[in-house]
Amino acid sequence: MKHALKIAGFAALAGFGTLAAAQVTLPNLMMKGDNVPVLNAQNLGETTYSLPIADAGTTQIRMKLKGYVFGLRIVRSDIITQFDDREYAAYTDVKSSGLAALLKKMEIWAVSKGSYDRTGLRPDWHVQQNTDKKNRRVEMNYDRNAAKLDIAIEPRLGSQGIPPATPRERYVSNDTVSGIVHLMMMGTKIDGQLCTGRVPFFDSKQHYNLRMERIGTKKVKFDGKKRETIHCRVYYEPIAGYDPEDLPSQEEAETPINVYFKYYEEAGVHVPVRFTYKISGFKAVIKVDDIEIRSASDG
Repeated sequence: MKHALKIAGFAALAGFGTLAAAQVTLPNLMMKGDNVPVLNAQNLGETTYSLPIADAGTTQIRMKLKGYVFGLRIVRSDIITQFDDREYAAYTDVKSSGLAALLKKMEIWAVSKGSYDRTGLRPDWHVQQNTDKKNRRVEMNYDRNAAKLDIAIEPRLGSQGIPPATPRERYVSNDTVSGIVHLMMMGTKIDGQLCTGRVPFFDSKQHYNLRMERIGTKKVKFDGKKRETIHCRVYYEPIAGYDPEDLPSQEEAETPINVYFKYYEEAGVHVPVRFTYKISGFKAVIKVDDIEIRSASDG
């Protein structure tokens, strides 16, 4: 189940506190993120993280998701993205109640900011905060001049895996939040076709690909209605940075997540609106419960 959550973009999932209210020219969905006010409260170094202000050229999307196993709600998540024709930013938080051995209880939030063009995304920074007993914080800063990724983690990880991810693998991969934006922009804002090929991720320790296969179209229910979507199968492929006990079983490796993307013309991107995962006799469903879009044309 933990690998299924990664595929859904929730595995590890912002200088917002530095924005003065007078600076905001449009209603800013980013400011609705529960942890926005405390982004810089526990910084590990001298860097202060901040985001571009939404203006008339900014598209904003907010999705509230809920996840169920055996009919019990076990996951709640909030995903907020914003982008113009050059820059993007995204916020996500996840809360899970836990369900015996299937899913550990966790509370985590994360934010990323960067730029993009037709070739893909280039994150500037990624901040992740666990709010469990360890209270682990991760800060990843991308040095574009030196082509390297600087990582600060407190408390430190006990291992970097066998073998660890190489500096190059870390630098060229999406962080977990930027990866969500990458999936949404495929075939519209960035080159390539939706639900094809492999998308690389690095979560501060583990480097993996999401291998995607496009199946077709299907009507699925989310946000209270049935709508036409694009059906994709997504496979989790570990590459480096894993301890033996963290590797997926053969069954997990062979079992895809079914992801359903809905194209929203006003935003110009495909939004993942429903995820299903069935393995070892149980089925998990994560779906959009509410969505809000403010397109650039609205400004």
